[in-house]
Amino acid sequence: MRNILLIVLLMCGFIACNDDDAAFDVPVDFQYLTFEPVPGGAIMRYKLPSNLDVFGVRVRYNDAFGKELYKDGSYLTDSLLLGGFTEARSEVPVQLCFFNRKMVETTSIEKTFSTKPAATVAIFDKLEVNPFWGGFNVTYQSPETVDGTIHVFYIGMNPTTRQLDSILMGSYPIVEGGDTLNFELKQKVDRLDVVVRTDDYEGHRVKLVVKEDVPNLLMDTLSYKDGDFKFKFTGNIVENEQYGFSEKYLFDGKKKGEGYRSHILKGESRVYDTFMAGPYAYSERFIFDFGTPQVPAALYVYAFLNLGNYYPQPGSGVLGELWCGNYQSRLPSKARVYGVKAGENPNTVDLSACTLLCDFKENNTFNYWRNYSWCKNTDNTYGSGERCDALTDAEYAAKDPIVLRLMCNYTKEEFQYVILVVEDTYRSNRYNADWNENTKEYVTFDEIDVVVQAKTERE
Repeated sequence: MRNILLIVLLMCGFIACNDDDAAFDVPVDFQYLTFEPVPGGAIMRYKLPSNLDVFGVRVRYNDAFGKELYKDGSYLTDSLLLGGFTEARSEVPVQLCFFNRKMVETTSIEKTFSTKPAATVAIFDKLEVNPFWGGFNVTYQSPETVDGTIHVFYIGMNPTTRQLDSILMGSYPIVEGGDTLNFELKQKVDRLDVVVRTDDYEGHRVKLVVKEDVPNLLMDTLSYKDGDFKFKFTGNIVENEQYGFSEKYLFDGKKKGEGYRSHILKGESRVYDTFMAGPYAYSERFIFDFGTPQVPAALYVYAFLNLGNYYPQPGSGVLGELWCGNYQSRLPSKARVYGVKAGENPNTVDLSACTLLCDFKENNTFNYWRNYSWCKNTDNTYGSGERCDALTDAEYAAKDPIVLRLMCNYTKEEFQYVILVVEDTYRSNRYNADWNENTKEYVTFDEIDVVVQAKTERE
């Protein structure tokens, strides 16, 4: 009998201990608790009570897709981000409880919070799909807190099935503050429908819009030889037949250094057949006169392919001054394109009063040129481009040109003149530093194409 009583007492003690472990009935009473709406959710700011039994706070709520989420906070932090939402919402219920060191929870209390639209929704408030040269662009603004991806499609002919299909142009992380995405189409269509969709990083499709009947701005390349435009430069142009420098090479149709290559193959490595402006060509005006007003589309500036050649160093006569050992040091890293109306004098007009059509600016450092610039693959023994000096004529002709596309903003305005101003060129790595080899401000192009809106679109 005594043994039975002892067993009963031990069991009651064990049950009592378990009850002590299970019971954690502390009032859920914060010293401080607020909810601040933010894009895609809310920030819960809190201060836990001064109770040593309370180890942390647990928050439970359902996100925009019905999935139950929970987050834990402790004395080490004073806020929690309650995310997972897309549209703006109000009165979202949330369950709050405390837990102890054994993770035993108190009874929950319910609060509510509101949210702001997530970036995956907010970008559609000011999203625009605009006509652009040879394609279209998408511009949007986004809040200070961003997440998710934007996908851009257009409805076109699927080259595999030969059926109309949504063709993906690209997928990009949403950028804080907003972005402009330019797209060039390979298919020639007069008008098109553009689809923009956003996903969150959990893979949920959030929102989709279709912009219909967007014009595709077609372009024509003008011919200098046919008299489509006239050219003038307000500064000095290098004319030197011995070394192959002349204005006539700027519009000779050779865009990849073909003339220079032909001389190299004949052992004439210092005859270039190219265009060079200077000295002191910065801020001078390359003027293109259409004769009659047109809508400018672009200027395409071309550079040599990589022929693996050395360029004369400073102190080696005329060529030493012209090249200073570095071809890229004569290529534009910063340039602007202006539109000038008929009746204005393009030689003297105040450019600040003209329409800025393109503002191009790249980092001019040697490292940036070598790794990221538009001309990183051009002719330089330190360059990253494929060597083309050993290619056959057919292989060389098949290579893509190295081109800087100075695309003009589409304003629908017509101009009689377009003015190109070069403001800086790239640096070298002389003395293991970003060395300015171009103190006399020479500028070179192998060719320039002048491009306008196709006449059929304006007639």
